[in-house]
Amino acid sequence: QGLLSDGTVIAVKQLSSGSKQGNREFLNEIGMISCLQHPNLVKLYGCCIEGDQLLVVYEYMENNSLAHVLFGSY
Repeated sequence: QGLLSDGTVIAVKQLSSGSKQGNREFLNEIGMISCLQHPNLVKLYGCCIEGDQLLVVYEYMENNSLAHVLFGSY
């Protein structure tokens, strides 16, 4: 979880650069999410590749909040 300068709360996902599939997984995730827009999907704000760091920045969603929207209260 992080905070942008405008106050937007974000989720930051760090992908493993150590695995053989790390770079491919990172590029596939960026490509898929950037092409898809749907009310039930979080927004992709951006990504960062610096050294061996692979980061994906998403709209923040609290744990279980989508489940509550889709299935109501438990």
